[in-house]
Parts: sequence; structure tokens; C-alpha cells
Amino acid sequence: MKKQNITLSLALAAVFSSSVAFAEAEVTGKIVHESAAFIESGLGIGAATTSTQTADSHGQDLFKMATHAKVFVDGDVSEDVTYHVELNAFKDLDSDTIGDYDSNESYTQRDLLREAYIDTETNGISIRAGKQQVVWGTADGMKLLDAINPTDYSEMAQNQMEDSRIPVWMLNTETDVAGGGNWQFIVSESKSSIFAGLGEASAKGSSHTNGNKGHAFTMKGADTITGTVNGFLNVAPALGTVATAFDAMAYSGGAYVTLSPFATATVDDFVSTSVQNTGFEGICTGSVSDASCLAAVAHDATVPVSGAAGANNQQVQNLIDAYGDDTKWDASNPNSMFEYLGSTTFKTFDSFVGMTSQYKVDHDSTPVLSSRYKNSTQDGLNYSFNVTHGNDTNPYVDMHWENDLGVKLHEIQSGTSMILGDSTSDTVTEVGGTSNTAAAGATRTANLVMTEKLNKITQIGGSFDTAIETATLGPVVLRGEALYQKNVMSPVVTRKDTSNIDMAHGFLTSSVKMLKGDRFKYVLGADITALTNMMVSFQFIQDRNLDYVDIGNKDATNWKYTADMATMHLTNNLHQAEENKEFYSFFLSKPFGASGEHRWNNIVMFEENGGLWNRLDAEYSIDDNTQATIELNKYWGDINTQFGQLAKSSNIQVGFKYSF
Repeated sequence: MKKQNITLSLALAAVFSSSVAFAEAEVTGKIVHESAAFIESGLGIGAATTSTQTADSHGQDLFKMATHAKVFVDGDVSEDVTYHVELNAFKDLDSDTIGDYDSNESYTQRDLLREAYIDTETNGISIRAGKQQVVWGTADGMKLLDAINPTDYSEMAQNQMEDSRIPVWMLNTETDVAGGGNWQFIVSESKSSIFAGLGEASAKGSSHTNGNKGHAFTMKGADTITGTVNGFLNVAPALGTVATAFDAMAYSGGAYVTLSPFATATVDDFVSTSVQNTGFEGICTGSVSDASCLAAVAHDATVPVSGAAGANNQQVQNLIDAYGDDTKWDASNPNSMFEYLGSTTFKTFDSFVGMTSQYKVDHDSTPVLSSRYKNSTQDGLNYSFNVTHGNDTNPYVDMHWENDLGVKLHEIQSGTSMILGDSTSDTVTEVGGTSNTAAAGATRTANLVMTEKLNKITQIGGSFDTAIETATLGPVVLRGEALYQKNVMSPVVTRKDTSNIDMAHGFLTSSVKMLKGDRFKYVLGADITALTNMMVSFQFIQDRNLDYVDIGNKDATNWKYTADMATMHLTNNLHQAEENKEFYSFFLSKPFGASGEHRWNNIVMFEENGGLWNRLDAEYSIDDNTQATIELNKYWGDINTQFGQLAKSSNIQVGFKYSF
């Protein structure tokens, strides 16, 4: 790599201290460009704009044309103090390719000021202060012990770890101790990892666009939160419009009333023809209510017979898929919102009349404390122990109700119905609909508030690696990493409960909760060299949920389970997680060319239940400074796995690197 000397600019000096006289700097860098295109035709997870959209969305279109210009500046402040800065100018030439990720943005892999730190030593203690990253783990294709820096998952795990890892500001100290050991103590800034569909607030309203619609790597779990079609953030207000439509048609005792008196009639009753003559007369064709009629009320501007106003959702949100086809209604295997709410009464829907939703981002900023001890035995076994206490880099979402004035509401049981009210007062003040008569007056409306947070957890881990000689394979490196995590948030869904406080009865925030639990994760790996100079690596990975919930099933009176945060979705029965999730990986790396100046790598990861991901990449050196690159990422397998759900995002990338 060529090097050249320049005087450090005033802008760079401002990063540290204007009072320090910097010596000449050494500047190196590289320009990296990648253009990528989908290799599968079809509709990505978050790309749909209506629940009925099934046409191909992208064919083999580009999903990025991205250029990074990285500049590394190193130098001496004094005899005992050095500094390092990494600047990263970024631009995606096609701003429609990967959502809004088309230019520099702080605390992502597109951060302009990626690193900026000084190194010094005093009294046997090495100090690195500034914006940086700390690497403790060595696992292929995943992070386990690297718990301090968050990760940018905007392209899943396709990018190299040193690129997707997000540097944060920290004070990083190390000291050697007697016997050859080393202690490391770190105080670091708390920041969140980046996931498509999360991290962006949205004001109170009935329509939200913060779900990164069309992003190639939106996971089903994130789409269930903010997605245009399947996200609770957008489905909730759409439910409110349906409740408003039924509220306008509610008829009892010869007069129009609110939905509040309808304490026994449920969604299941309506779709099975038993409600037509008990309050909603004449709104359905043939005077018979069914799933198609419910779909018409939900999606059309007018109801089928009476001409009254329907909810007019136009099949945008995934409320009910039985539009004109009753055979699609299947409450035993739901794939749309109303199918989950079969036992919900119309009195419950009275609380939903006119409701809105809101997405808040409230990340705690308390610093993270970490330490590690590492050493080696006389037999060549390297080992380490580490502990971290602070915010989990993976965010979670808490849900609660407020009224339109911001007063917190609670889900209150009323027989088999749910009402939303301020239960902190002696007299409960409900939200709900208004009748068609002026005498009823107006009432408050509900607002479903979803708040993205970071939860404090404690992580205790360790690692080992050692080499053994074998007669047939030569040296074999055995390695392992383990991590115990306390108080990690996981989604727990109550589908049915004998108390009737469950999703089936419309208790939305009571039945979908993020709860604390402990997890134990570990990786066991083996590395060998074969065929002269080809590295071969195998890994077994397991993630054990030590507080896994699995009560009953769809045929039981109580049904409660831990859902899979990555794959749970309205379209897959809010997919249940595995108690012990397993992955296997196989990695190959080999140089080629007359002097080994080129290299290819291939990693394939197998996920329990049939998800697979294969990344094949190669780098071809044109000269000492220029390399051409190509990369193929293929996802396939069961659509309700972490990898299988991304099948339509399989892609091929070509690019170049120029170093200076």
C-alpha cells in the first residue's frame, strides 16, 4: 500500500484537542465500490404495499450501487501518544436500492467518522481513548463474544465484520499481570444495532412510513412491528376504522347505539352467520353474515347491501384475506389479523373506534462496563473470561395504550370483553365509539404506543483455542466460545387463556409481551489446512433459551409460547421459537494464482428447520493496488427460518477495491 505524508487538517485536530500540536500524519486509504443485483424474482418481506400484492416486485433489479471512500490517518501526537482516524465517505448512486440507506449516517456502517482514538501508556497501563471497536470473538459468520460494539444488519451478515461492526466512543485500558495474563477494562457508549424497519420514530396517526418499505433485508419480526401491510403499527389503526364502521351500523332496540352493548357477539359469530339478525341487520348479501361480509366491511367504501360506510381499507393492511372467498377463513391456522381475534366481542371493538398508533424510540444511554482476562497455559491452551453489564445492543419494543390526550390506559376485563380505561381512578374513564345520535356525545379515542428500548443485561462469557497434532489431518485448531446472558428480552404470546385475557379476546398488549429471560449460547469449531493451503473450518452453534415458554397448543384452553423474534409474522401464526436453536457452518478459504495473490472464500450456514445461506466471494488482484471482487449470496429453505425468509433477497455483487 502506498503511503504519503501530509499535515493533519484543522478539522482532524478538532476531533481531539485544538491545544495539541500534531506531528505529520501518515495517510492511507481505499476506495471500494459494489454493485449488487437480485438473482431471484419476487416480492420481498417488506416490499408489499397491499395484502393482495403478489406480482414480482424486482425481477433481477439492482439493490445497491454503493461506493465507500475510506481514509486512514495515523501519526504521533508526542513521543508517548499516537492517534488513528478512519473517515468513511459513502454514497449509494441509486437511492431507491436499499431503502433510505443512501448516504452517510452516524452510528451505522456508513458513519463518516468511523474511528478516532489516541493510544498512550502510563504506569504499565495501555490506554486507547476515542471512537473504536473491540473484537473478542473469532467465530465465523456470527458475533457471540463481540458484545460491546453494535452491528449494522442492514445487509444481514453479508458484509465483513470489521465493516458491519459499529464503532462507539469508549475508554479502553489494558495491563499485563504476573504469569503472563492480561486484564482489559472498558467503559463504552451505549448504542443500538441497526435492523431494517426499526430505529425510526413515527408520530401519532393512522398511517406510518417508517418500516423501510422495500428494503431487501427486512426480517419478518421487524415487519410485524412497523410493516405497511403486516405491522401492528399500521394494522392497529386499520382495525380502528373497521370498528368505526361497525359502530356506525350498530342497531339495538330499534335505535342505533355504540358497540358497547354487544358483549356476547364475537368475530367468530359474525363469520359463522349468527350475528346478522342481532344488531347488524341488512348489511350482508342474503341477510347472512360470513367472512366475505366482514372482509367487505373492512376493505370497501360501502357495505354490501345497506350502502352504509365501510372502513375502506382497500386491502392495504392484512386484516382479513377472505375477500369474496369464505374458504380462506381459517382461525385454527391464522394468517391475517381478524383470524387471531375470533373470540373478540364487538364490545371490545368499541374501545378500538377511531384508534391511532405511534412509534417512539427511547434508547437508554447509560455507559456499558466490560472487562476481560486472557492468558495461556504452558501446554498452548489460550483462554479468556469476560463480563459485560449494560444495555443490550439488540432493541426490543414495548406496547401500551394511551388516550388521545396522552393519558396511559389499561386493558380491563369486563366479562369476556376488554375495555380500555384509566384504571388508576375510582371511576374508570373508557375510550370508545360514539352513537349516531347527538345525545351520546363524544368520547376519547385510543392510541397504541410502541416504544423501542434497550434493556440492561449482564453477559458472562469465555473462549478457548488450542492446536493438536494429528497423523492424518496435521495440525487441528479446536476452539470454542460461550456466553451466558441474563435478562434478555424475548416475545411471549398468549394466544388463549382460561381467564380470557388473551389475543383471541382482543387483549393486544396483554397477550404480546417482551419478557426478561436468560440465554446460553456457545460455538464449537475446528480448523484445519487441507490441499496444501486451503483453510477448512467447521462450527456447531447453539442458542439455548433457559426461560422458554411452551404451554398448550391451538387445541388447548391455555396456549402460550415464546415467539421467534426473527420470524414471527401475521402470515405464519406468529411463529413459535425453538427452545434450543442450532446452526452449523462450513467455511473454506484458499489462495490461487501463481504466487497466491488471489483468494476465494465460501461459507455455508445450515439453520435448524431448514434455513440455509451460502456466501461465495473471490478477490482477484489486478495489480498491487487494485482488486476486482465478486460475491454471491444465496438464501433458501423454509420461509419461516431466519435465512429461508430472505430467499427473494439472494443477490450477486461485483466491485473493485483501489488502495492508496
